[in-house]
Amino acid sequence: MGEFHNRDQGIYGYKASPTFAKVHLDANPYLFVRGPVGSGKSTGCVFHVFLNAVKQKPDYRGVRKSRYLITRATYPSLKTTIVKTWQEYFGDFMKISFEPPFKAYIKLDLPDGTKMDMELNFLAVCTADDEEKLQSYEVTGIHVNEAHEIEPEILRMLKSRYGRYPAMRDGGPVDPFILCDYNSVDTEHWLYKMAEESKPSQHTFYAQPPALKKVGDGYIPHPNAENTMNLRPDYYTAMVEGNDPDWIKVFVLNEYGQVRSGKPVYPDYADADHAATISLKPLRDVPLVIGVDQGLTPAAAFCQLSPTGELLILDEIVTEDCSLREFCEDHLKPMLMTTYRKFRNNYTIVIDPAALQRSQNDAKAGVDMFREAGLNYKVARTNAAIPRRESVIYFLRKRNGFLISPACRYLRKGFISEYKYEEMRGSSSGMFKEKPMKNIYSHVHDALQYAALELTAFKPKRNFKRSTYRVASSIGGY
Repeated sequence: MGEFHNRDQGIYGYKASPTFAKVHLDANPYLFVRGPVGSGKSTGCVFHVFLNAVKQKPDYRGVRKSRYLITRATYPSLKTTIVKTWQEYFGDFMKISFEPPFKAYIKLDLPDGTKMDMELNFLAVCTADDEEKLQSYEVTGIHVNEAHEIEPEILRMLKSRYGRYPAMRDGGPVDPFILCDYNSVDTEHWLYKMAEESKPSQHTFYAQPPALKKVGDGYIPHPNAENTMNLRPDYYTAMVEGNDPDWIKVFVLNEYGQVRSGKPVYPDYADADHAATISLKPLRDVPLVIGVDQGLTPAAAFCQLSPTGELLILDEIVTEDCSLREFCEDHLKPMLMTTYRKFRNNYTIVIDPAALQRSQNDAKAGVDMFREAGLNYKVARTNAAIPRRESVIYFLRKRNGFLISPACRYLRKGFISEYKYEEMRGSSSGMFKEKPMKNIYSHVHDALQYAALELTAFKPKRNFKRSTYRVASSIGGY
């Protein structure tokens, strides 16, 4: 700990994990890191603050001044967690007062002859009622520890407090930031909605690898798990023994959870393995298969089967109160003519066999709408529920057999939590209805099933390297 930097040990014994190596270089002001317990999130955040303090501009005396706010829901949790992490690495140089709000100072001589003068303010905030506690702070940057514990109003107030020290007349702050760390949350949490739905600009969301990987009925260490060198070998395997599967999913596998109001249709879905981190692009010369579910809420799922037999879910169309004619003319056909124009001669729309039935109102069947729109279609071989769901399960259970693009927000959220079996009313033994609940997520999942049903009949080429393909599928096929 005596040297500022050691080539083998990093800075004060810290070497950035692959995730935090990216965080430390990210120029966006709002940074979010989601990870399992024990993954080194707190340590990475401590050193992000420290590295930011080091690069502040020196004043006329050669002193690099900085001031930071570090928050968590309560003072006891601050004292026993993040404060201890700071003391572990900087205790020899750190003076701290535990009179709430806690305040600490770290002063260091830097290798370039300048001095670092850093002030740390540890403040407990949780609900909107705590907003007034923040109004007097003017800081360089902010670390929100366990951000899932706070209400979104706190983050909004924090955005008005950072980047205000040093004052602009003294050169101003360098790369001011708000850094939030948290465990996975359920799909109704504001952090999920921000990261996966609204996706505001200048906000970067990082997800660390899972600590373990589910194999059959058990768990094995995940090959990309972070911070394992600082944990005992059985840290995670002992943690999962006898523990609740939903808790394991969130805190060990780093997967989004669900509000406990139903049973997921696809328990084999693992978001960390099955969700691509960047948008998938269609593969050139590979047929495009579009599953469509009709009715008053028509939906479509755009898919391809890779040369290695992987189901790629590229895109989705989700509507409400939309006629099938409007769906074909205003949604499906325009997407085919623009986004997928290179596939105008290499696509098939797979529709529900119910589309053959004629309407009592105008004596037209659903297939007539596709025909009149000039769309290539075929009728699925069945609309029986079990074969349709089994076709999706086939790809989910296949090794490297399933990948969904971030563009498919409704499909992905359906897999995580919202495409589910509803619990029977009055049931006290966890009994669920036989058919999935009908909602905005179920229709596009029905569409996906028609596409998957069609693609299980395809035979992919064998002379194709999987490793090459999976890189190409993430970057783009054009």
